[in-house]
Amino acid sequence: MARPPRPERKTELLEQILDFLLDKTLADLTFRSLADGLGISSYVLVYHFGNREQLVSEIIRGIESRFDRQRPGAGHLGLDELVLWARGVFTQSLEYRGRQLQRLEFEAAVQDAVAERPRGNSVAGYLRWCDFLSSWLEEEGCPADDAAVRGRTFVASAMGIVYDYVICGDREAVTASFEMLVDVFVRQLEATRPSLEGRA
Repeated sequence: MARPPRPERKTELLEQILDFLLDKTLADLTFRSLADGLGISSYVLVYHFGNREQLVSEIIRGIESRFDRQRPGAGHLGLDELVLWARGVFTQSLEYRGRQLQRLEFEAAVQDAVAERPRGNSVAGYLRWCDFLSSWLEEEGCPADDAAVRGRTFVASAMGIVYDYVICGDREAVTASFEMLVDVFVRQLEATRPSLEGRA
């Protein structure tokens, strides 16, 4: 009789896989190389992850989940809380592990752009960030169209800054860029607040 799957074992394996990939690429990933690197049988990987595509999808989900512990709660954040949270997420991206996981996430996104059957994880994750910030701006009183543009512009700019760090590694330069982005976002929002309050 087959042993029932242990979800916690799959979670443990995924963390080990992410650590193993910190200095490798998704393009070179095989069940054999991964099993050899982790010192386990490739059958263990097949048992928990199925095929290679399912494994890569789980890896991407695991990468994206790195910010889950920092996600704001259900209540509406004030502007100061939002900025503090954004800085925390950005700072995490500057750590060695954060930089390498982001590199893998970018690699997966680029693969998706030309794949016959895109996984869709990267697009979905990116749009979740855009939707989160757009919804926050709407709650602040921004019209939906304006909130969508502002939210996406901030997320796209922040992702560009993280990409800068992934390829250049200049922590001081990207931190200055991110702080400028936050400053512009805050100043623009505060400048429009009187007109937004006038509509209420």
